[in-house]
Amino acid sequence: MNKLKSLSFMLLAIAVAGCNGLGKMAKNYSQVKHEVTPNPLELHGDSVAIAVKGTYPPKYFAKKVDVTVTPVIKSSTAEHNYKSVTIVGEKSTTAGVKINQKAGGSFTYTDKIAYTPDMKAADIMAKSTGMKGKTTKELGSIKIADGTIVTPLLVKSDEKAISAKDKFERITPANFDGTIYYLINTSNVNSNFKVKQCDISNKAQFSMLDSAVKALSVAPYTIKGVSIMGYASPDGTEKINTDLAANRSKSSAKYMADAMAKMINKDRKPKERVKISADSSLFTLSTTNEDWAGFQTLMQASDMSQKDMILRIVASNSDVEAREMEIKKMGKAYTEIADNVLPKLRRSAITINADKVGRSDEQISALAKSNPDSLNVEEILYAASLTTDNNEKLAIYRSAERVYPQDWRTSNNVGSILFATGDVDGALNQFTKADQLSPSNPIIKNNLGAVYSRKGDRTNAAAAFAEANGAGTEVNENMGIIDIRNGNYSAAVGHYSGISSFNAALAKLLAGDKDGAMSTIDASTDKDSAMGSYLKAVISSRKGDNAGVVSNLTAAISKDASLKSKAAEDREFIKLFNDASFKAVVQ
Repeated sequence: MNKLKSLSFMLLAIAVAGCNGLGKMAKNYSQVKHEVTPNPLELHGDSVAIAVKGTYPPKYFAKKVDVTVTPVIKSSTAEHNYKSVTIVGEKSTTAGVKINQKAGGSFTYTDKIAYTPDMKAADIMAKSTGMKGKTTKELGSIKIADGTIVTPLLVKSDEKAISAKDKFERITPANFDGTIYYLINTSNVNSNFKVKQCDISNKAQFSMLDSAVKALSVAPYTIKGVSIMGYASPDGTEKINTDLAANRSKSSAKYMADAMAKMINKDRKPKERVKISADSSLFTLSTTNEDWAGFQTLMQASDMSQKDMILRIVASNSDVEAREMEIKKMGKAYTEIADNVLPKLRRSAITINADKVGRSDEQISALAKSNPDSLNVEEILYAASLTTDNNEKLAIYRSAERVYPQDWRTSNNVGSILFATGDVDGALNQFTKADQLSPSNPIIKNNLGAVYSRKGDRTNAAAAFAEANGAGTEVNENMGIIDIRNGNYSAAVGHYSGISSFNAALAKLLAGDKDGAMSTIDASTDKDSAMGSYLKAVISSRKGDNAGVVSNLTAAISKDASLKSKAAEDREFIKLFNDASFKAVVQ
């Protein structure tokens, strides 16, 4: 009896469902059309978005029925539901999109869900459940699209850290400036000349000049030339001053030529001694006939009571003779000028131009290994640039950090090598130390961003890159990686402007520039790599070039056999899944 009752209830439910419209709707569910955009679905950023337009044919939708539609990504291992949407008949009191029974109707729907790896090979289903009163019936589940194109995941994690550059210069200027003073209206060099009031003395100057010649005549120095400017004080006639200035420069040149020859020939035999002429190209002579500029400088620095008036006279008189006469009329003030200012202007200014030649590359490389403490910071940082071996670079930079711990470059460069060799956590520790030594340094900020990016922390990476402006083109490339992963493809294209690389080509492809993507990958160093060929296969597919797909996949798989299984399920090639040529490559 119980079995008969149960059977009766089941038959009654079926009858009720049939007469309330649910059964007919389930039977004709295949007539419902679903247009999905995009198809296949695409990974964008961290999510997969879907847009659906569902269309119900005339006389399909029962007047009092409510339908819940749920798009689902169904893979071989899991199902991922999008949000549900409620569609209702024209006489239903439930909130939802109303569908006319006689004319039919449609609904539009958008949503996105977080991406998981199983979604790359999946079907997109539309599940519909009908309800009328307390009766519920599954109307059907139908495939409406494919999922999922995950081409953004091809982005290479080639974030670039920047090593700080050394400032090593093998040849550096080592100049010396000296002065020879002269008695009024004379141009003869007098080693005993001095003026107590002005505290000037040729003896002291000659001692310094001789010491400079001695020091700069031997390694590591080389004298390149001597520049001499002969001066005359602004008192006296222009003709006399012109001759004085010229003769003072010549006599000073002769003195320097003799001093240099004496030094060079000091330990040479008579036959080996060389002559140095003041007329040689080693000397460059010039003159300042009336040194009014020097006069003004000395007056400005003096504590003379009438210096402001004297300076006004100089500034307001363009006629030098009138200017001189006005000053001479000042009596006591002029006497003070004659005693304390003018003697300093009767001179020759001498500059010994020399180069200091630093250690050779071989010497620096050897010392970096045997005695790094003997190198200055620029030399030891330069030593690392003389090898391509990362282990050697790391050893040199660690020595640099030990000897010069307060120079941020040493910690930073240890980090850059650790990053290049895959020790991301070690690199982060080093970059953090460098950041403490040099806060707000754009190079360090770029490197911190590169570490965060490699560790998957895009938020902190982007924040660090924003502070790295001016550090180098590496910043733009690193930001391009973040843009691709965030789905900001146009921004990525901008950051890769002028750069030909795998990621630059990928950015253009994702932004819709197929031709630009192909030309960029062909101009890059990745053009013949396995992944370069694979990317060219994807570009060919989007261009509708089936032959290009096959030839580029063949090249890619020949270099990396694992790409065969990848291509076999890659929805970029879904239109070729049944193509014999494609199957021959991937199976």
